Amino acid sequence: MKQLKADFCVVGAGYAGLAAAYQLQKKHSVIVLEAGGHPGGRVWTELLSDGTPFDIGGAWVANEEVQPHVRALMRALNVEPYRQFTQSLEGKTIFVGSDGKVSYYRPLSEEHPEEALPKFGISAQLDVGSAIFALCAMSDSVNAEAPWEDVTFELPMSLVGPQTTREADTMSVQTWMDLNMCSPDAQTLLEGAITGVLGVSPAAASLLHFLFMLKTFESKLPNIVGLGFAKNFMKMIGSGKGEAEEFRVRGGAQAMAKKIAELLGDNLYLRNPVRQITQDARGVTVSSESVSVRARRVIVATGTAMANFIRFDPVLPPARALLQQRMPQGEVWKIWLCYDQAWWRAKTLGLNGESVSIYAPDFVANSRDAGLGPGEDRPGLMNAFVAGDRARELAAMGRARRKKLVLKEMAHRFGDRALRLSKKITFPAILPQNPEPDAYFEWNWAQDEFTRGDYAAVPGPGVLTAYGFGPARREPFRNVHWASVDLATYPYASFSGAIQSGEAAAREVMG
Repeated sequence: MKQLKADFCVVGAGYAGLAAAYQLQKKHSVIVLEAGGHPGGRVWTELLSDGTPFDIGGAWVANEEVQPHVRALMRALNVEPYRQFTQSLEGKTIFVGSDGKVSYYRPLSEEHPEEALPKFGISAQLDVGSAIFALCAMSDSVNAEAPWEDVTFELPMSLVGPQTTREADTMSVQTWMDLNMCSPDAQTLLEGAITGVLGVSPAAASLLHFLFMLKTFESKLPNIVGLGFAKNFMKMIGSGKGEAEEFRVRGGAQAMAKKIAELLGDNLYLRNPVRQITQDARGVTVSSESVSVRARRVIVATGTAMANFIRFDPVLPPARALLQQRMPQGEVWKIWLCYDQAWWRAKTLGLNGESVSIYAPDFVANSRDAGLGPGEDRPGLMNAFVAGDRARELAAMGRARRKKLVLKEMAHRFGDRALRLSKKITFPAILPQNPEPDAYFEWNWAQDEFTRGDYAAVPGPGVLTAYGFGPARREPFRNVHWASVDLATYPYASFSGAIQSGEAAAREVMG
């Protein structure tokens, strides 16, 4: 086994670990051990056969206000953003109703506010709007740095249900919706949106956790009815101005990770899953199967649940060990379709590439344009997403069946052009999920040995407020410190939040 020494060791080369290492290497020696074969973790960029980059994992970034940490890192490393294609913010989104019929709306429209929600009845629109407003209003009372603290909701926005944050942790998001929503279509639409950002069914997620997540997207606008509160939700799911998916990264979202990896050079060890961390009075020994690192302190920058695969000597405190059993991740299929040209961008069609479905047979709840910026229409790239329970159902199928099913659903929305994938441009073969080059590409991080899910941990009811669990999320264990997207507070479940967590851990270990 190779014996190494450094001031600090970082376990994990996702953006939390790399952000920590980037700060540490400026004044100290640091060694990073990564289980997988690339830097960036769930942010991973590869190339199509024509050289076009595509992001297998995380792809979108927001503006300086919503995601300041990733934008600061992009500036430091000279990486540029480009705007997500949305047909100049006026393109139509396709909506598949519960009856299977296709219609259109303009979710980003300022000129046509009457078309900002799907055409599925005024009562359903009001139901969705009031539910989003109530959720955002309750989230305003949550302490993002310590969501387990018991706080009374300032505004009586929970029509039926919890009056405090602790009470909110006794129920699931689904239970709250069942109590407060009356339109089946409205509830299905909101369930789909929430499943899409959590990766789990609303029935599996604590209401308090979801309120905390909303809080981490807190608007800087005044809390005025129709502005501050509602804006939080759109910041979390939207691709309009000031929202989470407004921009993509030129060259791919892994660009910053690759540059940090270059800086680290031989101090980054890929394909080295850490098996044991041993502490003594003088520091820590971090051991993989081929490398042993002796350091003063270690930052474990993995998902909370993934830390269960590391043996600690001495053993972790009970609160931390039990917490790691209660912080599962979601499951999401990110599916890529490649066309010779982004035909949906044609002005004659007026589409933005996005589709939303509440039709019960559909697996794909959401699709969106995934190509280059406006005016760069070749090739045409589109993403389709399947999350939560439907993702596990899809995983039980073979790849050929999944491809057929996804293309059928996209053709129902966009017409037969959706079936005509490129015959000239292909995605690379990346095992085990994509055995040969194809114009169809699929990825599910739950099937990756060292990741096992997306996007961030989602505790169920009763976890955040259970005695000792909240502080154990961040509290160091002697010389072991923690960083993860699971510890992000501005915003949660984003690689900008992971960077925030990594930078905080670096400051912590440097004292």
